[in-house]
Amino acid sequence: MFITYRHTEVRLDRPFEYSPAQLWTAVEQDLQSPWFYVQIARLDGGEVAASTLLLQHIHDLESVIRSQSKRAWVEQVQIVTPAHLNGQARWLMEPLREAHLVQDNKGTRGLVYKVENNVRYSLHPQRNLEELALIKVLFSAELDLQCAEN
Repeated sequence: MFITYRHTEVRLDRPFEYSPAQLWTAVEQDLQSPWFYVQIARLDGGEVAASTLLLQHIHDLESVIRSQSKRAWVEQVQIVTPAHLNGQARWLMEPLREAHLVQDNKGTRGLVYKVENNVRYSLHPQRNLEELALIKVLFSAELDLQCAEN
């Protein structure tokens, strides 16, 4: 979850004070879990404008992917993983190739994320990923990402 604080809110100038958007100079993340850095593009008056969403949960990414249209689409998805998950001494941001819902033979479900070089990060308690059954592909860069020509 991302947390915002009132003292970090940017006050909008009068012409923009009724905008539904709120601007923040900082946000806090309270969980040491992966999150998604998602580049979206929007067609606005013949011009393509890109912006970025910071998403905490895979179901939020699924929702954004489902809402794509000819006027708004997802161009890139990066997964940001904490050190305890990626095995490094720091957070890493890497292109997300796939996200899978998996299940073990006892019915316990979890998530597995695949990045480049076939590296996989698991949020399932089972350490042997080969023993997990694929329930559903939640995200596939090959199938779900679009570009302006589409």
